[in-house]
Amino acid sequence: MRWTKVLTVGAAASLGFVAACGAPSANNGTAGGTNGTGGKVDQAGAALDPNAKGPAPEIPGAKKGGILTVPYASTPANMDPSDQFYQDTAVIFSLTNRALTTYVSRNGKQVLVPDLATDLGKQSEDGLTWTFTLKDGLKYEDGTPVKAQDIVFAAKRSFDPDLAANGPTYQREFFKGGATYQGPYKGDKNWKGVEATDDKTVVFHLEKRFETLPYFVSFNQFTPIPEAKDKKADYQLHPLATGPYMFDKYTPGTELVLKRNPNWDPATDPARHNYPDGFHFKWGVDTIKTQTAILASNGDDATSLNWDPIDSSLIPQIEGDKKAQFEEGPSSCVLMVNLDARKIPLPVRKAIAVAWPFDSIHKAGGETTHSFSPASTIIPPQIAGHLDYVAEAAPGFKMNGQGDGNPDEAKKMLAAAGYGPDKPFELVYYYTNDDDIAQKVNQVRKQKLEAAGFKVQDIGAPAAERRKLVGDPKGKYNMLQSPRGWCFDWPSADSIIPPTFGTIALSQGGTTFGNFSDAKIDAEIKRIQQLSITEQGPEWGKMDKWLTENYLLAIPDNNDKGNAVFGTKVMNVHNNPNKGMPDLTDVWLNS
Repeated sequence: MRWTKVLTVGAAASLGFVAACGAPSANNGTAGGTNGTGGKVDQAGAALDPNAKGPAPEIPGAKKGGILTVPYASTPANMDPSDQFYQDTAVIFSLTNRALTTYVSRNGKQVLVPDLATDLGKQSEDGLTWTFTLKDGLKYEDGTPVKAQDIVFAAKRSFDPDLAANGPTYQREFFKGGATYQGPYKGDKNWKGVEATDDKTVVFHLEKRFETLPYFVSFNQFTPIPEAKDKKADYQLHPLATGPYMFDKYTPGTELVLKRNPNWDPATDPARHNYPDGFHFKWGVDTIKTQTAILASNGDDATSLNWDPIDSSLIPQIEGDKKAQFEEGPSSCVLMVNLDARKIPLPVRKAIAVAWPFDSIHKAGGETTHSFSPASTIIPPQIAGHLDYVAEAAPGFKMNGQGDGNPDEAKKMLAAAGYGPDKPFELVYYYTNDDDIAQKVNQVRKQKLEAAGFKVQDIGAPAAERRKLVGDPKGKYNMLQSPRGWCFDWPSADSIIPPTFGTIALSQGGTTFGNFSDAKIDAEIKRIQQLSITEQGPEWGKMDKWLTENYLLAIPDNNDKGNAVFGTKVMNVHNNPNKGMPDLTDVWLNS
């Protein structure tokens, strides 16, 4: 899942980043795993409830009415459901557009439930066909019925190279004929990777088993779109709603106002409420001014919520008398120090891990424990099957995302690998040179690596250009290519390890952790993908440890955290560990 908090992160070819995430101190102890410092975190969970029915249970004390304002710093590129792979737009679309499946929060854990479908799908014996049946009585905002053909058209539209350029690509890997299909306008008219056998039945035909398909069809790419009402690039201006809210006013790049959808039937929806009368999203705001105003809660600020990382200047307030106006918890994202294994041998990669100045870099970046926790694993702790381990880059030197590096030991390791003052190993990477914080971070990073005996060639580039440069597998760099980190697409590690360590991303012209193609890695991924969802979890955890100990294609850095600052009249704000953002469908206003 893309992340809009740090736009220099890359998922395969390129990854954005949305959620800010905070220290999991607000958890309720119902967790599985730790956060790298021994504390519990909420489990994202792979729980399935195929029998969940609408309406969603009422929240005790909740009231209807009011407008919730959500101002935040980043700006969505568009609001086309087919083109979404970002956490902020996923949260917005959860209010307006339904898919075949969705999530509900139960006791701090996420559970997958049927949404437009009657259940979580039926799988054929060979695992290559999945069938979903739509519920009765489903309607769009204009009162017209939702049909299976609309889901099929939306699925096909997600292959369009222009309309869905930024969307996920699992469908290309798993759907039959998906590798070459170009969508309903440019592609094969006879493509049958997804088809409707009648108005109520959607059938997926696969190239290989896809045990977590029920998770994938919760994506916006499977929200129905009637082909007759598609306006191609202009569809984003007003996508037809199936959820409790619909577009009222949308000014691209500036704001989005939602109002109630009169044709949403709560009896068909097990996940959503419609407590506020509407929502007002404002983009591109100044974070410090916005958060300061919300904490003061005068006027409309009392009914506002911001999900950017908490500014360090405001920490005394949210740790003091404004504590009740702040929520934090785990996000779906883990940040890594990416190393190009084609160009850096393993002994040198281990020396980099020993030298890496985690503490100085965090300090230079203005990061606090409210926005991250140290990481030692590839898979975040809230994923089922997460294995809590700490590997060693050298005897006694643990890779736990903490400390400020050991330059003397790194020099010894480089010497053992054949490098020294007369023959230094050169590290080459791009850094953002039009951002003050990025420049401060780079200055610290370069000084610390040079102190450890490395020669450093840091290449400055504007943020807009750097994103492309680090996502080019043929780039000049030998480290810090994309992805910078990874946000899981659903709460199972098959949405983490295969797209970031498997060969398929490289074959599609993207970058991965290590930019490394290895038959053993691909074979292990293939083996685990054939298992059931519950069987996969522990196996991915073992593979996580195996990858770090034997390959070290990327150094675990930190687990991102979700933050939310909200006014005094905003009630029931809870962090969603699948996104590191609040569930807006559960929020109500005491106004």
